[in-house]
Amino acid sequence: MVKALSLMGQLGYGYNKDSFIKAIDEGVDYIGVDAGSIDSGPYFLGSGNMKANYDATRSDLEFPLITALNKKIPFIIGSAGYAGSDEHLSKFMEIVEDIAKDNNLHFKVAVIHSELDKDVVLDLLKEGKITSYEGNPPLTEDDIKASTHIVAQIGVKRFIESLERGSDLIVGGRATDASIYAAYPLLKGCNPALVWHMAKIIECGALCAKPASPSDALLGWIDDEAFYLKPPNEMRRCTVDSAMAHALYENTNPFVIEEPDGTLFLEDAKYEQFDERTVKVYGAKWRERERPTFKIEGAKRSGFRTIAIMGVRNPDMIAALDDILGDVRQQAENRFGNSFTLNFRQYGKNGVLGSMEFDGSLHEIGLIVDVVADDQSFAHKVCSVVKSTLQHYDYKGRIATGANVAFPYSPAEIDVGEVYEFSVYHIVEEDLNDYFRLEEIEF
Repeated sequence: MVKALSLMGQLGYGYNKDSFIKAIDEGVDYIGVDAGSIDSGPYFLGSGNMKANYDATRSDLEFPLITALNKKIPFIIGSAGYAGSDEHLSKFMEIVEDIAKDNNLHFKVAVIHSELDKDVVLDLLKEGKITSYEGNPPLTEDDIKASTHIVAQIGVKRFIESLERGSDLIVGGRATDASIYAAYPLLKGCNPALVWHMAKIIECGALCAKPASPSDALLGWIDDEAFYLKPPNEMRRCTVDSAMAHALYENTNPFVIEEPDGTLFLEDAKYEQFDERTVKVYGAKWRERERPTFKIEGAKRSGFRTIAIMGVRNPDMIAALDDILGDVRQQAENRFGNSFTLNFRQYGKNGVLGSMEFDGSLHEIGLIVDVVADDQSFAHKVCSVVKSTLQHYDYKGRIATGANVAFPYSPAEIDVGEVYEFSVYHIVEEDLNDYFRLEEIEF
């Protein structure tokens, strides 16, 4: 039997220390935690900034790392620094180094780099080895050259090599969530289908438990016939529904999960309530890919953003709002040209679901003016003019001469800063493992 501890859903969210200690006391073979994602958009990849700052990351890492080292339990981290570029790895390792120095710790770290040199990506493109993903347009040389960082989602190979080399802590760049948890049991010879299915479910910690939480731990263990899921926190439980729901999490096809190394098929998976707080799962199928494929992600800066947030409650203005916004847009373009982008977000009217909205009732709208331009001061200027135009727009039926809209903040114009967009979001049909540099550091 191999037993895994998922520390939490994502490093920096805050973890449950009592749950962690209880799990360690029960005995685990390895600890894993995901430290990043692409869920928050391209900003963190493009800018090189961490989403969870130094203090939040260190707070979640320090005690569990010290405990793991004292107990000689391998600790595996993926997507370090949030987006997993070399810049993110460097910032993350500064935290690790400070923890080591402040606690007089001595251990071996494997750092797995997943950032790709642009020339490598350009060569892959020229060789026809990059394909579109989820309907994205074909990748171009300009997309690659404009990117500030390009990373690939690493699979299990480098994680397994790091374990074989005796690393106490493994800090991976951008990685698939499941690879963090699949490496150790695969190294120990466990059934790949059970391994990948368990790894997929436990990667978000107790988010697959009831009540759900991304800030609490989850235990998973594998025997010869099944794997089992149980939260160490006794106020939570895993159920058939909660485990099954998370197996479908973030998948286009609810029965097919793609990894760099192969494909997991869930059509025949069985979920059984093993005891009051534990679920037993088995029956999935794993098909190894002859040659790994990798998702690559890149981001480029597209400008600077200024926003203004306001509320609209007058029914006559709401009824005419689409026409008003169209006219205000035209006025802005007439005055400033087309060297900016302007978006209006109407929360209360298609603000979330857009054209798929099914509820037509509304009595107020939260309106966001969103301006992006090459220069922050210009974005601010355009946003200010658009805001004031809306504030005093003379629509049909308007009686009052005061403001049409209400502002929750003063000043109304909020400079958001740099804006990034995805420039690379594609699949490489080639084995990239040789490009994932393995760096070993000893403290």
